Amino acid sequence: MKRPVTRQLKKKAPSGDKAFEKKILRKELEMFNRIIEGMRDELSYVDLLKLTVTCVCKGLGYDRAGLFLVEPDRKNIARAIGMDAKGRFEVGYDHLDPLSDKKGFSTFSDLVKGHRKYFYTSNLLKLFPDAAGVDQGVTCNANVPIRVGKKKIIGVLAVDNLFTQRHLTRKDISSLVNFATQAGMAIETILLHEQVRQLSITDHLTRVYNRRHFEKYLEDEIARSRRYKRSCSLLYLDIDHFKQVNDRHGHPVGDEVLKYLALFLRADLRNIDLVARMGGDEFAAILPESPSLGAFVVAQRLNQKIAEEYPPVEALARDRERVTLSIGVATFPENADSALTLIKRADESLYEAKTAGRNRVGPFIKK
Repeated sequence: MKRPVTRQLKKKAPSGDKAFEKKILRKELEMFNRIIEGMRDELSYVDLLKLTVTCVCKGLGYDRAGLFLVEPDRKNIARAIGMDAKGRFEVGYDHLDPLSDKKGFSTFSDLVKGHRKYFYTSNLLKLFPDAAGVDQGVTCNANVPIRVGKKKIIGVLAVDNLFTQRHLTRKDISSLVNFATQAGMAIETILLHEQVRQLSITDHLTRVYNRRHFEKYLEDEIARSRRYKRSCSLLYLDIDHFKQVNDRHGHPVGDEVLKYLALFLRADLRNIDLVARMGGDEFAAILPESPSLGAFVVAQRLNQKIAEEYPPVEALARDRERVTLSIGVATFPENADSALTLIKRADESLYEAKTAGRNRVGPFIKK
C-alpha cells in the first residue's frame, strides 16, 4: 500500500457509545491473542506483520491496511508491509520517506512528530487529484500514528476502502486511533521478538547466519526443491592456511579476515542465497534454484575473484598477502537425496579440493 500525500481535517474523534467500544475492545483482545499465538508458533517477522494487518482489516472493516515504521535513527519512515491494488501483500522497505521536525512537512512526518493526531477523508482524489504515491481509485483513506505509551510513536497505520468505497466517519477514526495505540504494543513486541530471533540465528562475529539456522533452512529448502522438482546446490568454503594467519598475526587479525570473507560472500552472491558460518574458518552457502553447472560456475567465480583481491586488513595489506579458498560443491537431487547427504557430499568435495592443493573447487561426488 503506497503512502498517500494528504492533510488532516480539523475534526475531533468522539468517544463512541459503550456497545461500540466493547466491540472494539473484544476485537483488540482477539488480535493480541492471535499475535501471541503466532509468536508462540515461531512465525516469521513478516508473517507476524501480515497477521497484524489482517487483524486490522477484519477487526475494523477496512479493505486494505499498511504499516509504516520509523527507522532506528528517527530520520525516515519506511513501509514494512502493505497491500497492492489487488489486495495482495507487499513486503519490504522500498518506500522510504524523510521525517522533519518542521510542521507541515508531510502527513506522515506530522503524525510521527505529534503535529497531527490523525487524518481521514472520503474524498481523497477530489481534494488532492495530483497526489503522488496514491493508488488509482483510492478516495476513502485514513492515517493514524502507532503509539507505544503516551509519548513514543513508532510508525503510522494507513487504511483505505479501495474496493467497497465505504465512506469514513469520525467514529471510524476514533476506533482506528484506539486500535493503533493498542496495536503499537503488539508491533513493538514483534520488533523485539524479531531482534531476539535474529540474535539467536546469527553468528556474533561475522553477522552471517549460524550453523543452527543453516541446518533448518537447508532442510526446508530441500523439502521445497523436492516438492517442486527443482535443484538446490550447496557450497562449502574453507580459508586456506587460516591457522598460519592466526599464528603470524594473532587472532584479532584472523577475526578481521573472517569478517572480510563474510562480507565478500554476501556481496557476491544473490539475495536469495544464504550464507552461514559453520564454525572456525568454514562457511557454507545455500544456492536455491541452482543446478550443478550453475553452482560450479559460481564456485569458480568466488575462488578466482577472492584470490585476485587484497583484503582490507591492515596486517595482511602490509605484506601484500591475499586470501584463497578451497570450495566444495554438491547439488540436490543430482548427487544427493537429502539435506544430510548434500552436506556430506559438499564436505567430501571440499576435502578433495584441499587434498589436490587448495585454492580450487572440488569435484562433484557421486551418490
